[in-house]
Amino acid sequence: MAIGSGLGSQVGYSTESTWGTRVAPAKFARGTAYAANRAQNRVQGEGIQAGVLGNIGAHYVETTEAGEGSLSLDVQTNGMGPLLQALTGGTSTITQQAATAAWLQTHTLGDPLKSLTVQVGTPYRTGTVFVQELQGAKVTSGEFSCAADGILTGTFNFDAKKYDSSQTLATATYVATKPFHGKQMAVKTGTFGAEASVSGVKNVSLSWTNALDTEDYTAGSTGLKAEQIRNGVTTITGSLTVDWLTTTKTAFEDLRVANTSTSLVLKWTGALIASTYYEDIEIGLPGVFFTGDTPSVQGADVLTVDYGFEWKYDGTNLPYIKYMSTDATAIG
Repeated sequence: MAIGSGLGSQVGYSTESTWGTRVAPAKFARGTAYAANRAQNRVQGEGIQAGVLGNIGAHYVETTEAGEGSLSLDVQTNGMGPLLQALTGGTSTITQQAATAAWLQTHTLGDPLKSLTVQVGTPYRTGTVFVQELQGAKVTSGEFSCAADGILTGTFNFDAKKYDSSQTLATATYVATKPFHGKQMAVKTGTFGAEASVSGVKNVSLSWTNALDTEDYTAGSTGLKAEQIRNGVTTITGSLTVDWLTTTKTAFEDLRVANTSTSLVLKWTGALIASTYYEDIEIGLPGVFFTGDTPSVQGADVLTVDYGFEWKYDGTNLPYIKYMSTDATAIG
């Protein structure tokens, strides 16, 4: 019996080899909030029946069904690969570093997006666990945020082919891991591949959105959608809160005024794994433009400035997420 509250819940996921074909969850996250929901389209049939003053229940039909959900968690030093791969799409690589225990995953923006099976165990108050599962789940968006005195957090949002509540609860196993946090954070700008750290950044946030066709229902599909495919550009936006310094003027304000792009890197470096290789997550945006207002005085306090940013394709380089960990198995 599980604890009859959120303390007895669990969330796990696996990358699917074939879209919509279930793969038993093999990785389990220490999430902070998670959900798997059944989404349906119910339509009331019309028609008048003499003497009947309400809509007829037998004519209230379900025409389609699907799944949707989300997972929020502290971004951890192990086990994030399937989520990062599902967010970015395209071909991901994993490379052992100089015969050590360190393995570098590189996830670059591309197509097609990988799909996941996502399972949520939801305990009744009595301790029995109700199993909810998303199959054919693709990541529609992801958000990351971190303050200099806080933890790096992430949220992944899913659209799925199918919701299933008939599966058996997977046995959760958890690997030793730690969250990335503000003490480990660096923000860099400059020429792609040669970015330099900028001082004075207090908070960062980033939103990565994949435009997908999630409503392709056709005859003969028994109400289930076709595979979600990209039907628009990927948008990556975010914000930075910075102290007003001469260095931040050069790194952000001058570029904002001139409408000039720069390469932006958000990087968190954790503990040493082996040799010169550290636990690490790095989000690289080869071309961003800054937005916001000219710094202004709002009182006696020290000045800070909020800048927005948006990625634009520079014609050559694509956004990426690099992840260094001890995960030596396949990314998914």
